[in-house]
Amino acid sequence: MKVKQAFRFELAPNQKAHMALAKHIGAARFAYNWGLARLKEALEQGRPFPSAIQLHKEWNRWKRENAPWWMEVSKCAPQEAFRDLEKALEAWREGRANFPFFKRKKSLDDNKARLTGSIVEGTCG
Repeated sequence: MKVKQAFRFELAPNQKAHMALAKHIGAARFAYNWGLARLKEALEQGRPFPSAIQLHKEWNRWKRENAPWWMEVSKCAPQEAFRDLEKALEAWREGRANFPFFKRKKSLDDNKARLTGSIVEGTCG
């Protein structure tokens, strides 16, 4: 007999951790919207869509000049955002979903981000 067990946890972050999580979510939303703008440009110009890896490489070049604040958040934020965008684009291509849309700051549904590590002074582990 196989036993399955699940655990449910609720986060109760202190003020410092809450700010770090909010920055991570905001950075992920910013990166997602930045990548979506690149996808729409490619669609309008008839070019192939860039992959998550291509978006991340372009992001790394772009952020140095245009987003000096980026060092305050985890490097995982854009990686996961671009992967999510790639999955959304794949679902659209397969006819399972509408074309991805820009995420808004004030919408609770849009204020989500995956964390694939820990947030510790601008790195993820």
